[in-house]
Amino acid sequence: MTARESSVHELPIGRRVAYWRGRRSMSQQQFADAIGKSKSWVDKVERGVRRLDKLSSLQAVADGLRVDLRLLLSKETKREASSDELLGRANIDEVRAVLVRWGPVQLWPDHSVPTLGDLAKAVDHAWLACQHAKYLDLIRSLPKLLCGAQQVRTADPAAPEAVQRLAEAYQIASIVLSKADINDLAWVAADRALAASQNADDQLLVGACAAQLGRVLLAQGQARLAMEIGIALAHRIVPSGPLDAPADALSVYGTLLLVAARGAAGLGHADSVADLLDRAGRAAAIIGDGQDHYRTVFGPVTVALARVVATIELDPGVLDLVVHQRLVNATAFRRLPPSIGLPTCLTRRTGSCRWAT
Repeated sequence: MTARESSVHELPIGRRVAYWRGRRSMSQQQFADAIGKSKSWVDKVERGVRRLDKLSSLQAVADGLRVDLRLLLSKETKREASSDELLGRANIDEVRAVLVRWGPVQLWPDHSVPTLGDLAKAVDHAWLACQHAKYLDLIRSLPKLLCGAQQVRTADPAAPEAVQRLAEAYQIASIVLSKADINDLAWVAADRALAASQNADDQLLVGACAAQLGRVLLAQGQARLAMEIGIALAHRIVPSGPLDAPADALSVYGTLLLVAARGAAGLGHADSVADLLDRAGRAAAIIGDGQDHYRTVFGPVTVALARVVATIELDPGVLDLVVHQRLVNATAFRRLPPSIGLPTCLTRRTGSCRWAT
């Protein structure tokens, strides 16, 4: 978030609406048409004459501006809603303590060091819970999972699977914390996952962890960094040339390209977006839908979703609602796990789009 955007939080809500309307290059009349209100209504809201005190009105305004509803509210409201209401301060503090701890790992109370087999089962179960969007259960179990993974890694540092499972545990933690909008901790967890993966002798795991770091960077407004990471790692996994790599490599490669495309869209680089999505599309066509290599769920439908998001980010007036409706009615779309981040425009016919968390 830029310094200017940070200062917007200090403005009255009407002024914030006017700011974001200007950022979207919309006149008051265009904005009014987008949300089904009159120009007079918009003018009164922006001048503070009319109050925005109904959740339905706030959501309609946020949709029309293509911003998260919380951007129209104060920082304090956002923070309380994301941590205290959803997860509970105690759970967040426990996760924070495990993530930032260095040095010898202390045993979890009343528990011995888990075996590598037990850790593998726990990580696989956590992935399943993550895919089914059971985030509240996960946030409660994350401290024990992370502590156990750290203990196993310390007890058997030469075991490649111990490093792999530690990286996966951090990756899961980053995903869950991102969903809860705890982006500072999500960044720490993603960075730890990437660092751990580099000791696992598995370039595809490194790429999968880098993709998660890229998503966290996007959530933090660091579009350029996300684009650079996505492109660099994708080229390392599948160098320029024919796409004759295995399906798992193509899945991670394509996922990194989608992260890079979202970053390019955030920067307004339309040509780069088109190139990145085309390359991801060629990889997806080889793999097909219904795959989940390295927990990426990469395939033609995820590329299609990325195209929708990029299109609206670059030019919200060109979304083809017929194509959009065909996409959401497709079997491949309905089979996606609940955890995957989906653009909210796919469930609303407002012409607005944000990537859901």
